[in-house]
Amino acid sequence: MLAAMPRRSPFAQGFRVLRSEPSVWLAEIAWRWVFGGIATALLVWATLGFLHAIEVSRANQFLLRSLNPAIISYVLRDMLSQKWGLLARLGIIVSVSLSFLWMITATIARSATARVLVEQVAALSGEERETRSNIRAVAAIQFFRVALLWVGAAAYVLIAVVASAVTGSDGKSHVGAFLLVFLVLFGVVAAVLSFLNWLLLLAPIFAVRDAASFADSVLAAWQLSRDRGGSLAGLNLAHLAMRLIWFVFMSGIGFAPLGFVHVVPKLLILLAMIATTLVYCAVADGLFVARYAGYIEIAEQELYPNAETTAVDPCVPETALQ
Repeated sequence: MLAAMPRRSPFAQGFRVLRSEPSVWLAEIAWRWVFGGIATALLVWATLGFLHAIEVSRANQFLLRSLNPAIISYVLRDMLSQKWGLLARLGIIVSVSLSFLWMITATIARSATARVLVEQVAALSGEERETRSNIRAVAAIQFFRVALLWVGAAAYVLIAVVASAVTGSDGKSHVGAFLLVFLVLFGVVAAVLSFLNWLLLLAPIFAVRDAASFADSVLAAWQLSRDRGGSLAGLNLAHLAMRLIWFVFMSGIGFAPLGFVHVVPKLLILLAMIATTLVYCAVADGLFVARYAGYIEIAEQELYPNAETTAVDPCVPETALQ
């Protein structure tokens, strides 16, 4: 039985699952890059549409060439004075479209990848597990994740207005007091929203593993965070360190082509930097899959608390641990 079998550490188990199921890694890359590509196309469309609507007269062109900050600021205000409504409409169209696109793609992808990861984690520990897509619960989870983002944006604006009203009541601007009030209030809101988003990140595990409803999945995620907070924090810190190392390494490689800017065509340098960015994102997606599989392993250990957990020494061959 699984409860009598030794289990690997969540960190090691995550990478073991990643090696055994590379298709999940490819699926994670596919859906994130599809979303990113569509989002980029929408942003480019909105930007070009906005710029096309701005008319620059010859007089304004002459004034912009002056490079005088005060004159440039005046010209820009004049050109944009009648375009804020268009900018707001374009912003609403893009943000609402991306919100619906995220809910659809994330629901399909997370329900599929979570199922595979849950089954694979159980299989590597000698357990067979039946899972369900549970699209309704996963869709609700993704809806509330997007809702949290909208709440955060609204809170940002509202807190800025409140902080400005509180610190500017005497008709004078107090930048230091404004920043203090704004950072304190928004820091509290950001902490609450981040914790709720964390619960929604874990919730699909229980939605597909236990066929739980939205409310039960979030409650199970909260209980796991409460009971195994140390294990989850340790796993996050380990992956954070890996992500930082990978980021620093790829940053060095990404800026290396700039040293050849005078001897290599700029197009090749641009393509090299884009390729480096894509490689970084691909590996980062793989690290996310390994981390998520680690979350599932922690949830499995909570389900079978009597199972012995064994840490994997990287210097010991894997066959010796089986």
